Amino acid sequence: MIERTTMFESAGLNLAGVLRYPDTQDAQIPAVLMVHGSMEQDRDGNLLQKRDGKPAFKKNFFLEISKRLCLSGFATFSWDRRGFGDSEKPQRPGSYLDDVTDALAALQALSLQTDIIDPMRIAVLGQSAGVYTACLMAKEDTRPKAYVLQGGLFSDYEKMMAFNYGRTAEYASRSKECLKWVEEIDPIGLVIGHNLKEMAERARRGETVQVISYNGRTIKLHHDPTCYQEEYAPSRQFRYIQKPTLVIHGACDLNVPAEDAFQIEKELVARGNRSSHVVIIPNADHSFQVVPDDEELRLRERMSLESFRRPYSELYFQALIDFLRRVL
Repeated sequence: MIERTTMFESAGLNLAGVLRYPDTQDAQIPAVLMVHGSMEQDRDGNLLQKRDGKPAFKKNFFLEISKRLCLSGFATFSWDRRGFGDSEKPQRPGSYLDDVTDALAALQALSLQTDIIDPMRIAVLGQSAGVYTACLMAKEDTRPKAYVLQGGLFSDYEKMMAFNYGRTAEYASRSKECLKWVEEIDPIGLVIGHNLKEMAERARRGETVQVISYNGRTIKLHHDPTCYQEEYAPSRQFRYIQKPTLVIHGACDLNVPAEDAFQIEKELVARGNRSSHVVIIPNADHSFQVVPDDEELRLRERMSLESFRRPYSELYFQALIDFLRRVL
C-alpha cells in the first residue's frame, strides 16, 4: 500500500488527507471516500480524545479498511478532521453541516487524483454519523457511483441518545458498585443519561451548550441542534441517495439499533432506490469489532471504549469488498 498525503481547503481551513492505493496499480482504479463518524477523528479512523479529554485506544478503523481494500484493488481517501492531526483548527466548534462541507471538499480533492483513481468510479463510505453526512453530500453532489452506509441512524435522534445514555444511567442504578464504576469510567455519559430530556429541549431551542453540576464537578456539554430540527431529521435525508447502496450494520451494535438498517433500506426503496440491500454482521458492534459473549462485559466495554481493542469481523470486510466489486 502506498500513501500520498494531500492538503486541501474547506471553508478557509487547510485539511490533511491521505490517498492510499495498491503498490501494484498500473491504471486508473476505483476509490472509496471514507467519511467520519463521531468516533473517528483522524485519517486512520481513530478517536484521539474522549469527552473527558483522555486518549482512547487506537482502533485504526479506516486504516484497516484501507489495507483490505488496497489488497483488493481499490484506493481509499480519508482525512484528519478539523483540529486533529495535521488539519487546521477552526475558531468555533463545528456542526454536522460543517462535516458535510469538509466531506464535499474531500470528494473534490480525491477526484483530482486522476493519475491514480478513476473519478467516475468513486464510492462514499459513511460510518455512523458519517451516514448522515453522506446523505447530505448526495443532496449537493451526484458524482459518487455508490454508497456504503455503516451503522447509520434512521430513527429519531432523541431516541438514539436515550438508547445510548439511558443505558448508562440504568447500569449505574443497578448497585453501588456499578455506580462507582460508571462514575470512574464514564461520568459524562452518566450525566447525559440523567439529563436527556433537558438536553433535547435545549437543542430544539437552538442552544449548543449546557452546564451541569454533578458530585461537585461542573460539566459543560456541547450538542449540535441540527438533528433535532424537522428539516434535518435523520430519517428525511435518505431520499437523496439514488445510487447502488450497501446498508451494513453490526448485529450487536450498542450505539444504533440494528433495526435501523432495515428502516433505512425500506426508505431507500420507497424513494425509488431499487439497488440497495442490507447486510447484518453477526457478533459485531458499531465499528464491526467482534463482541464478547458475556452481555455485561459487552456493555462495560462499550462504555469504557475497551471494545476498540477487539479484532474486526472478517465477515464485514468481505461483505464490503463483495459490494464494491459489483458496483465499481
